[in-house]
Amino acid sequence: MKSSQPTMKDKVLGAHRDAVRYTGASAIPATTVRRFMPGLKRQSHVTRMLNILVSEGKLVLSTSQGQCGYAVPSAATRRQVMA
Repeated sequence: MKSSQPTMKDKVLGAHRDAVRYTGASAIPATTVRRFMPGLKRQSHVTRMLNILVSEGKLVLSTSQGQCGYAVPSAATRRQVMA
């Protein structure tokens, strides 16, 4: 039986969920997500993974009040992405 290791995408998505729970904000910038991933030194890796998750439809870019962040898409947004 093979043990499944979480991928980098899974780790970044988990860190994003932790950041949402901790801050209470809906849109989280990449710098905050990185703070929830101890041991990771490169901000660019987190940003790249977040952008991949956006292209897969698991996250959306949110620009509210002049700040850019990543948010979990609502059910209505998911339907638009699938159509």
